[in-house]
Amino acid sequence: MVAINFDAVWALERNVKIKVFSDSKSSIEAIISPKIKSNFVLSVKDNLCNAKGIVSLVWVKAHAGNPGNELADHFAKIASSCGVDMSITALYSYLKRVCKEFLMNEWNSFWKNHH
Repeated sequence: MVAINFDAVWALERNVKIKVFSDSKSSIEAIISPKIKSNFVLSVKDNLCNAKGIVSLVWVKAHAGNPGNELADHFAKIASSCGVDMSITALYSYLKRVCKEFLMNEWNSFWKNHH
């Protein structure tokens, strides 16, 4: 879903018409669902709505021999295992606080909408 959001923002910023092919059925279902309350998913939905007519989202079956999808999976696998060191300049305590605040906001939003 992060890639779908990135693509929508990229296309909007450049006013370029694109098709996004994704094998993530769960991501597409979350985007389509009116019941999802996640702030991130809602943000992705907003970006896709703003990109209406510019971005088309297409589901493709995973591991079905689609050359483009197989190539994308191949590079994703390489990227996840290449062992490149990342320099993260934020302190652990800062990241922990930001994550905790995000989770509390998500929980509060869920609680308000379901009670």
